[in-house]
Amino acid sequence: MTPAVTHPLVSAWLRDLELLLHGIDPGERAEVLAGVHEHLDATLPPEASDDDVRRTLAELGSPQSVADEAYAGRPPHVLTQASHPSAWPAVVASVINGAGLAVAGAITLLGAAMTGSLAPHPSEVLALVSFFAIPWLVGLILTSMAQVWGTADKVRSSLLYPGTLLALGASTWLIGLAGAVPLTVLTTVVVLAVAVRTLARLVRSALR
Repeated sequence: MTPAVTHPLVSAWLRDLELLLHGIDPGERAEVLAGVHEHLDATLPPEASDDDVRRTLAELGSPQSVADEAYAGRPPHVLTQASHPSAWPAVVASVINGAGLAVAGAITLLGAAMTGSLAPHPSEVLALVSFFAIPWLVGLILTSMAQVWGTADKVRSSLLYPGTLLALGASTWLIGLAGAVPLTVLTTVVVLAVAVRTLARLVRSALR
């Protein structure tokens, strides 16, 4: 991938174009995207400034205008449907992730407060895994259906739930071994803060 394509402004522009081209033949979509890449590579030097990038993108046109040219000659309703992919799978997946994070945090803090220990019995671990597995699988299916998310966002959504559970479990286990149970609140807040920030980014991406 060339420096021009990896510039944040260019990446966002290309992502929007790719979403708008969702309804056309994959071969045609690849051809359009390849042409845009080639144009940007030829126009933007590796050390291009933000102003240079904005000027080049303005000359190229908006993602919508490029997509309109690609859809030229197609029925209007096809363009309308493809230009506005449904956000509901991404939104519902985010809600499931958010609910799971809240429950996981509450269980971690409540368990430490009630037992004073952070080393759960194996049967408790199995029960928790079973409890969280079903909603995670549902979220995983919805994430795969989310047309408004790119590959990176889909990976974040898929790993957010299990990654946060793993981080909470590992941190509380290590704290339990060290006998520093009061640190549970701090580590839980830190882990959940990172997870919530990631979740907020996913929601903003879904509602763009």
